[in-house]
Amino acid sequence: MSRYLSVLAVLVFMAATASADVSMIFPVEASLHDGDSVQAGFVGPGQEFDLIFSDNSGFGFEWDELVFEDGSLPSGWTLVSSARTEASLVSRIRVPGAAQPNFYVIRASFANNGSPNVREHVSVRVTVKSNLTDVSFSRVTPGDFSVVGQKVFYRAIVSNSSIASDKLEFSSTLPSSWFQGEGAEFRPNSVNEVELVISPQTYGRRSFSFQASNEAGQVVKSFSSELNVRPTLKGKFSSVLSGFPFFTFSLLPFQLFDSFLGFVLPV
Repeated sequence: MSRYLSVLAVLVFMAATASADVSMIFPVEASLHDGDSVQAGFVGPGQEFDLIFSDNSGFGFEWDELVFEDGSLPSGWTLVSSARTEASLVSRIRVPGAAQPNFYVIRASFANNGSPNVREHVSVRVTVKSNLTDVSFSRVTPGDFSVVGQKVFYRAIVSNSSIASDKLEFSSTLPSSWFQGEGAEFRPNSVNEVELVISPQTYGRRSFSFQASNEAGQVVKSFSSELNVRPTLKGKFSSVLSGFPFFTFSLLPFQLFDSFLGFVLPV
């Protein structure tokens, strides 16, 4: 009888080993078995990305470790960090800046140090590709004209197709008193909207451009536009009053009329 129980125990153990699962949570959601492979997505040279797996094996025990053995990472790739949270195993991997566009395979091993003692292996395929972040600009404030001191709004739509976060810095050729540069971080595989606000300080016609640059200082996208700024009525008339010493009193009505035309007509 004890012999049959021993055989049954072995069969149960083998079934447990065969039924254990590896559940990927990020960059994609996938249920894997020993030896399976999964396509994780795109990443750019020099970027860092996370691989996140559930610690639940699906068969009543938890995975204790996510291990990258010698030769399991492509040449030049490095394991930045590895941690276990309350319910997951997380590893961050850095792609070398010199990585060429291609398909790369990462081999991950999962170990359970308890009972039953199980070890499984899965492959994660990652594609290295450049220019995974795209930016499009547009003017939000309607009309062709604005007024000194009145804010003008533009919009930047940022599309990040990488499995890594990306940071961009928005700048312009305008004076800093008109536009203050700003930076933002964009989550993996996301589309985001950034509001760009200009505060014209003087009137006149001014051509300018926006630039969106990555952490390496490379310009991802630039956008050219033009501002046609009118003076305020107060500002236009104040320039007349400040000019009294240079005009005879008889010419004052003509100067006021000219100031009025300058306010109502394009500069």
